[in-house]
Amino acid sequence: MGKPFSMPNHTPQLLVRLGLMLEGLRLAPGMKVLDFGAGTCWISKAIWQMGCSVIATDVSEEALRLGQRLFEEYPIPNKPLASWDNRLFDGVRIPTEDEEIDRIICFDAFHHVPNQNQIIQEFFRVLRNGGTIVFNEPIGPHSTTEESQREMREFNVLENDLNMDELAAQFRNVGFEGPVFKVAACPEYVLSYAEWRECVSGAVPESMRDSISNFERNSGIFYFQKGRPMNDSRYASNGLSHELTCDQSHLSLKAGERKNVRVTVKNTGDSRWLCKNENFIGVMNIASRLLDYNSKEILKDNTRLPIPVELEPEEGFEADVPLHVDQPGKFWLKLDVVSERVCWLEDLGSEPLLIEAEVY
Repeated sequence: MGKPFSMPNHTPQLLVRLGLMLEGLRLAPGMKVLDFGAGTCWISKAIWQMGCSVIATDVSEEALRLGQRLFEEYPIPNKPLASWDNRLFDGVRIPTEDEEIDRIICFDAFHHVPNQNQIIQEFFRVLRNGGTIVFNEPIGPHSTTEESQREMREFNVLENDLNMDELAAQFRNVGFEGPVFKVAACPEYVLSYAEWRECVSGAVPESMRDSISNFERNSGIFYFQKGRPMNDSRYASNGLSHELTCDQSHLSLKAGERKNVRVTVKNTGDSRWLCKNENFIGVMNIASRLLDYNSKEILKDNTRLPIPVELEPEEGFEADVPLHVDQPGKFWLKLDVVSERVCWLEDLGSEPLLIEAEVY
């Protein structure tokens, strides 16, 4: 259960590979990640600590029991809002609903799968449109290595040799796009000073070519994509933006009275807006805030109105936004869109609406 730190000679290799995989997954808190072939769940727990909900699945009941102990008996200081679950895999059907998963990670496990084409279809079934699956797998004649031969003898482990051309064709046949590859050298590789000078001048030393080639054969990190890669409202980026319009710039109302204003909302960024998610992370609401009339300092959050449906880029809707003020005076009501537990879109550059409010 101490992996990846229990075997110091393997730790650098494991961390380099995992880091490259995570970078390409574009994770954000609130996403749901499937750890396929999770083993004792060391990667599952790391992703959970990043704020993602994790489903760890494996054919080994004993490995998942150890993984459950890792979660329960070794707590972390700041428990994330996300959930985790260990689910036994029957070798045929991945135990999740259709399009339940945002990302899939498979670390050194797929080459042990006997019915690969069937499982590729399962990957496509459970992954949402816009989702990504990442692998770390040996490519080529892996089964003939000394370590593979020993594992087959001692543990009756299946070791398949992955042919990338055949694998790419299988994934594309069910609807995936890709693959694309991460480029890295073996962690133990170093440059001499002369090679470093050669490298920074734009040339590629022969030793670097050899190290990259060796890494790609033995620790290939590659991705397949279901649909166009797309961030969503759980990911705070410039891809989150809105356009708000309203004909009404002044409001007169009694203290405590609730009035609606008609607002048109448009998703002008390149990220999908979510209308539901676990713990409301990344859920989009039209929100109003009460401001001091002179200083325009925020006095308090006022109202929230959920978006009615999931919104793709360039989609929009009209809504009656409820507004109220519980004390008399003159105020500003600021309307913005908020990605809950992530960010206000004004902070990313979108223009909020200001409505002058006279309360009597």
